[in-house]
Amino acid sequence: MRLRPRTLGLAAALAISSAVVAGAAPATAAPDVELKAASVGRVYGADRIGTAVAASKSFTGGQAKAVVLARADDYADSLAAAPLASDLGGPLLLTGSGSLDPAVSAAISDVLVQGGTVYLLGGEKALSANVGTQVRALGKVGDVRRVAGGDRFGTAVEIAKLLPTAKSVAVVTGWNFPDGLSAGALMGVVDVDTDHSIGVVLLSDGRSLGRTTSDYLAGRTFTNKLAIGGDARTAVAGDTSGWVPLVGSDRYDTSARVAATFTSDSFFTDATTIVGVATGEGWADALSGSALLAYGGGPLLLTARDGLPSSTTGALKALQADAKKNGETVEQALVFGGPNVVGTAVDGQIGSALQ
Repeated sequence: MRLRPRTLGLAAALAISSAVVAGAAPATAAPDVELKAASVGRVYGADRIGTAVAASKSFTGGQAKAVVLARADDYADSLAAAPLASDLGGPLLLTGSGSLDPAVSAAISDVLVQGGTVYLLGGEKALSANVGTQVRALGKVGDVRRVAGGDRFGTAVEIAKLLPTAKSVAVVTGWNFPDGLSAGALMGVVDVDTDHSIGVVLLSDGRSLGRTTSDYLAGRTFTNKLAIGGDARTAVAGDTSGWVPLVGSDRYDTSARVAATFTSDSFFTDATTIVGVATGEGWADALSGSALLAYGGGPLLLTARDGLPSSTTGALKALQADAKKNGETVEQALVFGGPNVVGTAVDGQIGSALQ
């Protein structure tokens, strides 16, 4: 299938670092193809809510058809959210459970088209009725829809039901966040042929699929089925219907293996020109980043705070090599989170890997 790369208009939020590297044209590149330099930029705010708001600036000026809103203090209901946000053509924002953060209120008013829809993830313990009331009071909002199951597994299923054209599924553990972050960016890529996200993310109950996820899988046909991470691989082991495991030695290696599916000889037939990097030690910045990367058609890789793991470096080099093979370059790398979350040395390491 073909992915649909989109230009992300983040000029208002993007801090471009000094890690800008020349993109030397490979010998096989077509002479009329200009290979651009790869720039490394930061998308971040004062906190996790601010970083999600900064990521939403790609839709500034009423470009978002919808907004997906999740709680800021827990990832349970939002691990499966990136494909929904990408499919709907809007950002994934975070707010407190009890009330709508003023910065988020302003962001919704900025990015949402007149009469657009805001999706609330999780029940009223996740996002209270008051949050819904405050969202409805915003002038541009035409509809507010709550997407919730009985628990995190059920909410992931309810999100999947909103993506009926998706032909791929990724199962990740519902009890930890790293694998789901990378999976969301992949499953949320928009297929050029359908104009919808290619897949959904479902949650395993650790090393067991759990009844909710198992029942949903039994009732829906998926062409491509990925088990991402060791727990997910174990959870689907009893199902012999063609699961492909993507399991690394740690969370960073697993994210690198997911990123490898973005090469033109793997899941897609064209190369990506954008990548994202976020901390593997926390979920919030990577969550909003995964939705934006899905919309832009690129992978989300994980990093340690003070330096790129070797697996992440290797993945970046492989993605750049694949892009050049196709007469392109990975020309934009986005780091989600400020320097206290991802150290500034990482910017230069990303730039070097993308030479």
